[in-house]
Amino acid sequence: MGILVILATQKSTGDAIPTFIRDVCPIGLSFAQKTSDAAVAALGEDIRNWPDADPVNLQGPAYVGVASMNHPTRPGFLRIRTPLVTGDDSATIAHQTAHLTQDPATLLPQAPDRIGLDKTAPDEESGPLAA
Repeated sequence: MGILVILATQKSTGDAIPTFIRDVCPIGLSFAQKTSDAAVAALGEDIRNWPDADPVNLQGPAYVGVASMNHPTRPGFLRIRTPLVTGDDSATIAHQTAHLTQDPATLLPQAPDRIGLDKTAPDEESGPLAA
């Protein structure tokens, strides 16, 4: 259906994002952290082996917008810098791309045909997409 899920939190510990979900996310990104434990919660235990990329070292004005990131296609971690996007920039982009959006609810009537679900009326026990 073209839906991308991004899990975002200030503290990616098991009480914020269940570990069985967090541990299957292929890409991790973390801005500055105060402790190594927080960096490990965000990026995994392997960040301890890459001290140059540790987000604990991303403190101070020179590191605003800088994050540490892991990616499944390369070993280790890298630093990335995110660009500054002002409120005016965001409004312009939203206006220029508004025609590209679609309400997901309008796609639902097509979904049962595409994924082989029974299109019978839902009942209280089985829910709207029960087979």
